[in-house]
Amino acid sequence: MSASTPTVSVVIGVYNGAHEIGNCLESLLNQNYPASAYDIIVVENGSTDNTTEVVERYPVRLYCNTVRGLAPARNLGLAKSDADIIATTDADCIAHPDWLSELVKAYADPEVGGVGGLILAYDSGERSIVEVFSDENPPLINFISGENEFLPHLCGAHASYRRSLLNQIGGFNDRMLTGEDIDVSWRIQLETGTRLQYAPKAIIYHHHRTTRAGLGRLYRHYGFGEILLDTMYGKYPGYPRSRSFQVRRILGQAAALPRYALSAILRQVRLATGRATPYQAAVPRLWFLIESSCIRGKLEGLVATRFMTDARPILDTDRADLIDRLYGSRKDQSKTRPVD
Repeated sequence: MSASTPTVSVVIGVYNGAHEIGNCLESLLNQNYPASAYDIIVVENGSTDNTTEVVERYPVRLYCNTVRGLAPARNLGLAKSDADIIATTDADCIAHPDWLSELVKAYADPEVGGVGGLILAYDSGERSIVEVFSDENPPLINFISGENEFLPHLCGAHASYRRSLLNQIGGFNDRMLTGEDIDVSWRIQLETGTRLQYAPKAIIYHHHRTTRAGLGRLYRHYGFGEILLDTMYGKYPGYPRSRSFQVRRILGQAAALPRYALSAILRQVRLATGRATPYQAAVPRLWFLIESSCIRGKLEGLVATRFMTDARPILDTDRADLIDRLYGSRKDQSKTRPVD
């Protein structure tokens, strides 16, 4: 790696992202970083819209991959790169002009294996109630996102790793449809002995889900992915989330649902009498949605992993079947933001 200017490949997996990939690529092409030191690799995942035609308008490398999922897409980008660093983001993200320059600074320390930064909501000025709610209660938080966490992690929407280390650990786990970004963060630390670094001045703006259906689907697969990760890593010393922990957490989440339901009713009354705004009235309904969706995902995960004893039934499930289970049919996916 060059001590002064590390080379970077930015890898983006995309499925049906024609309406947003253009803005993403324009932000990446306008980085305050030497143009000769980075390239952009887009991996198209069998889109049914005109994603390919949009991407072809830009000076980027485009590859098509028939295997759905972000992990296979990122692995293809990894295989096509010879850069020092692999950075990942998503088609629904916008990079700050200083993103790359801030991201690579931490790699001056040879003990750093991966770097990620701040993920903020993208504000176009016309946001739905769901987007405002997600801004106030962000679904994507890099590094440490709460109590009972195992190791620092990086979300795939804003992550980077030394390419040599990714190759050393075998890349992204392409048997995982959800949670693969957390998994690769943990394996980098556990298997290479390096650490992750948080770069707060490296900023990615994320288009949050715009609809209730999309928000519910997101938290359903978060719940499912959490159970999968707990099953895969539960035997590591110091891992904080056991089977009994998850049962208690699910019961606690379920116990909160009646409170959200009652609050939703009361706020509808306040809305009707002019004492609450539409957003204030919607908040308890949205909390009910994300908690119930997360519970659903966790229960599905518990069944699929035989109550957190075996991850193989999920890892060996046909990818198309798992996509349909977690994200709906391709027809449904065309109406909401899909898994890439």
